[in-house]
Amino acid sequence: MKKKKKKKEELTKEFSDVIEYLEGTLSGKVNKVTVSDLLTTSPAALVQGAYGVSPTMQRYMKAQSVAAGGDDQGLNSMNQAVMEINPNHPIVKDLERMVKSGEKDSEETKNFATLLYDVAGMTSGYDVDDAGEFAKRVMALMTTKARDDGAGVQDAVIEEKTEEQDPVIEVKTDE
Repeated sequence: MKKKKKKKEELTKEFSDVIEYLEGTLSGKVNKVTVSDLLTTSPAALVQGAYGVSPTMQRYMKAQSVAAGGDDQGLNSMNQAVMEINPNHPIVKDLERMVKSGEKDSEETKNFATLLYDVAGMTSGYDVDDAGEFAKRVMALMTTKARDDGAGVQDAVIEEKTEEQDPVIEVKTDE
């Protein structure tokens, strides 16, 4: 048990720049960011504390509040989730590279971090706050990836083919 705790402390120290960046970028959305040793295939997850309210209950409370004519904004700040990141996942390692290479202030890094939060929220049962902004971030990431691969983002080139005649084959028959 001590080995596990020590390894988690080492990972927390190693990823402190990423944790600090995510907490700053996602302030108001998450209570804190921690390194997880439980995640295996997911880059991140949103979890509730011991007395937190599940995503389903949050949707129910929001619907009740709106139906009663109240404001649903108070529910968001009341119950912020904890974001757990998987230090072994390639996406988290990419974010670490972006943060440590001095790209912290770039719009691409901010979109990458916010997209990580959105996907973690979706897989943890939360709704995306702004579907339009989510779609823009996904499209920006896809465009960046396509440019990096050198595929498809260039102008289309139309090639004209000249009509070639099929070769004529003469067949001799014995008649």
